[in-house]
Amino acid sequence: MSRENEVCVSKGNIKMGEIKSISLPPISTCRACQCHAKCYAAKIAKLRKTVRESYERNLRILNEQPEVFYKTLDLTLATSRLFRLHVSGDFCSKEYMARVFEIVAKNPLCEVLVFTKRYEWVNEWLEEHIRLPDNLHLIFSGWKGLPMSNPFLLPECHVIYKDGSTTAADNKESYICSGNCSECHVEDKGCWSLEKNQQVLIKEH
Repeated sequence: MSRENEVCVSKGNIKMGEIKSISLPPISTCRACQCHAKCYAAKIAKLRKTVRESYERNLRILNEQPEVFYKTLDLTLATSRLFRLHVSGDFCSKEYMARVFEIVAKNPLCEVLVFTKRYEWVNEWLEEHIRLPDNLHLIFSGWKGLPMSNPFLLPECHVIYKDGSTTAADNKESYICSGNCSECHVEDKGCWSLEKNQQVLIKEH
């Protein structure tokens, strides 16, 4: 199989540490939102051709050779303790999201972190399945102007904008992002340990 038909699995970056991830193109796989104008992933993809091409390749394989994509995801989780899905992008279909949840549940020894703005899709899935896989740390990502429906009280992530404003709720327990995903896991804090009705706050990039 040529490289063009291989899913790009990132081995990590400065913020995440040595945590593998698989991403999709920003904006085109995301829901319409005001965050597009300030999307950090979109800026990186625009500046770095190799990054942009890896995201596009992953989406192409997902669409044209879905079993190759899912097999890669499965093998990656089976050989990892920590994994981050969608450093860029989001769930691009309900079917894709459901398949991801299935693969995560199949690999209980790997802790998987994912942020999403697909609130309604997740809520619909939970209405039928009651609970997410125990090893899935799924966090609803908020943005100003985007109403968040969260009846199951899943953990949330909100931005502290440069003007000091935020969409975070005043009546929820909050944690400030430390800036390093792997360090937070070692210290058992932040996104990896968020519980229902809690939120993490991230300063605007």
